Amino acid sequence: MSPRLQGFSANEWVSDQGVLWEESSGRMALSRGRIARFFPLLSTRPWALHVELTGPPHSQEALRDRLGSEAPMIAVVDLGPEAHAALRAPDGWTEVLRHSRTMPLPAVPQTLALPKTREKQERRFLKDGGTVMVDVGHNPATWGAVERLHHGSRERKGLHMPTAQLSSLLHRIARTPWTFAAVALDEEGNAMASGGFVVLADGTCVYAFGGQQRGPMSGRASVAMICAAVRHAQSMGCHTFDFGGSQDLGVDRFYKEFGGQAVPRRRWVKAPLLFRWCFPALWGTWTQTSHAVDH
Repeated sequence: MSPRLQGFSANEWVSDQGVLWEESSGRMALSRGRIARFFPLLSTRPWALHVELTGPPHSQEALRDRLGSEAPMIAVVDLGPEAHAALRAPDGWTEVLRHSRTMPLPAVPQTLALPKTREKQERRFLKDGGTVMVDVGHNPATWGAVERLHHGSRERKGLHMPTAQLSSLLHRIARTPWTFAAVALDEEGNAMASGGFVVLADGTCVYAFGGQQRGPMSGRASVAMICAAVRHAQSMGCHTFDFGGSQDLGVDRFYKEFGGQAVPRRRWVKAPLLFRWCFPALWGTWTQTSHAVDH
């Protein structure tokens, strides 16, 4: 892999577990692993939103054919926003419809208009003594808050997370020029909300690692943190802010009220019937569609 790649395609994202498939001018970033230490798995890289599939239709079709012929018996692949609409899954694979939420970032900073209700919440948080820090370097305290609050949020939702793997990933990507972190602190300096953000090569800033500490100020802290991150992403020249979407309808509504527009995403999944029978919950998670709130 080229060291010049950034985001989900970069070496730092998966270390030695990553593979980068290239066909002509197209590519996709994948990860190899195992399920239950036995079943080989080819998948979207851990914590990545998608495989950053790129290229013209013929290149993407070649990559699709390679998936069909070279992928092991189990695979989970999230195509991403550049997948061509006519691209079809390999024979025997299941296509799952999902979504993310994005908002455009104007080139001129003065024309960025965040929702008035969110700006009001941000001002209230700051008036009550809160502060927001944006870290573009490797500040252990800032990225430590990102890891701690992200882990806590997933635990509250009952989502399994390999802590050591997340810690290693954040340690690697924090040192790159294509990431930054934001943390909202209360008046006593306690981290109430945090986010780790990833800038992709196409000019999209992804809200990749979010979390909050439950408390009276946590909602406004999250708003203030995201407001600061959106403005920083714009200052870096990003043209799109990707909230990442969520299966949680409450979180999805929060992103919608922040100005995030629902955009479709596709996932391709395959596994033998025996695996589906042995791991029905995992198969159900992989194939669960997401529904964007419309009110």
